[in-house]
Amino acid sequence: MDVARSRRLMLRPSRGWRDIDPVEGLAKAWGWPQRAVTVSAPDSFEEPLHVSWWADDVPMALHYYEDFDVRFSYLTITGVDAGGVADAFGRAEACLGAWSLDELLAEVRGASDPQDRATAVERAGFGSPPEFDERFFVVIEDALRHHDGRVREGGIWAVTMALYPQFQPLLKTIAETDEVEALREMAAALARSIAGP
Repeated sequence: MDVARSRRLMLRPSRGWRDIDPVEGLAKAWGWPQRAVTVSAPDSFEEPLHVSWWADDVPMALHYYEDFDVRFSYLTITGVDAGGVADAFGRAEACLGAWSLDELLAEVRGASDPQDRATAVERAGFGSPPEFDERFFVVIEDALRHHDGRVREGGIWAVTMALYPQFQPLLKTIAETDEVEALREMAAALARSIAGP
């Protein structure tokens, strides 16, 4: 059975970057009990967290994630009916503190400080549509070509989520020519993963 999955809805928490409470409130309002909690290493604070809610009579689930690498929290919705998933995603987007696609792009374009731009492009990559989107491709591509290594690194992190094959040639160039060894290594590994087996 095929499973439909929404894009990642990037949350704008009220405190810090981690705030599961609004998502728990949404699940409760929908009548979906918490069903699963996954922590990669229970003894470690800094590990990914994944919490899921669903109801027995609704073929959909709500998933909340915390990503400690980039300090973002986001949600996705999965289900067997793409229309139902899209409807639930729209309702979640309307009632949670979330970044719209236009806001994600505007944050990248408006960031002049390299660290702020790196963070904004990472967030845009995480929130990008799963299908190729020229607008997101352009802002991430610009970051990958940026003179500041922090922004290029942000672009590479963005591509880990916006896995558009159109990035592969530029990743190969970074892997071969970037002045920062760590970025060359990251780009090489990512180019291989986009290429597939």
